[in-house]
Amino acid sequence: MPASEFPESAQDESARQPGACSEEAGQYASRVAGHRPLRFVEDREVLDSRAMDEQSPDLGSVREHYLFAGLGQEEFDRLMRRSTRVVLDKGEVLFHRGDNANHFYYVEAGQVELSLIAATGQKKVLEVLGSGRTFAEAITFMREHKYPVTCEALADSIVRQIPNQDYIELVSSNSEACLRLLSDISRHLHARVREIERLTIQNARGRLVSYLLDHIVEVDDDEATIRLGLPRHVIASRLSMSPETLSRLLRGLVDEGILTIEDRVIFVHSLSRLRPYD
Repeated sequence: MPASEFPESAQDESARQPGACSEEAGQYASRVAGHRPLRFVEDREVLDSRAMDEQSPDLGSVREHYLFAGLGQEEFDRLMRRSTRVVLDKGEVLFHRGDNANHFYYVEAGQVELSLIAATGQKKVLEVLGSGRTFAEAITFMREHKYPVTCEALADSIVRQIPNQDYIELVSSNSEACLRLLSDISRHLHARVREIERLTIQNARGRLVSYLLDHIVEVDDDEATIRLGLPRHVIASRLSMSPETLSRLLRGLVDEGILTIEDRVIFVHSLSRLRPYD
């Protein structure tokens, strides 16, 4: 398959969990300008949803996440009762940069991207998040409660919307939960520093090779297998290059005999030849 022809990711919708849609949630849904109102569902609706599959997390999965693991069971149950579940179609925007940030989110199923739009209209994808990941939690403790990025669904998705104020009230009296949150913020800061380093020090080919090496799923001596779970244009945006540049660089690596591409799987024939570009 040509290096330039990566199929777009397609995932089935997945399930939603407890927490009735509050009046505040309804107001939040209706205020999304230029988009249809967000859809909120309760847990019982999931059983009849085509989004339900074996990978759909339940409340147990949410409970195990480090942002909630430090909470007592009663505290966790109370927080989940105040949370709501939002169904997003592929390409649907959850929030825009500059929107009021009254909630943070847990991805139950699907995939969402966080991005910035330059004045020129060019999109820069900052992060792609799948099931079991949280986002926008750091804003909970910022003075200005505005989302600094835009969130869009890369595939049919379900996210759990958690009220910032309710979470603050719980962690303010729970030191373990506070430490877990600090760990999460530190991890994100470290990731951003690494990304800045790559963008400012490495050239385009070096950024691509670093990305490929980070996505190795199997190694056999000097050979390796890489799986790309994102659409080509999203990978290009994350690496701060055009899709055409990404295709050209991949084609060059193929022509050099360093790797071959089959669908979303890349076979590396020589890690020793690939790594010098990192």
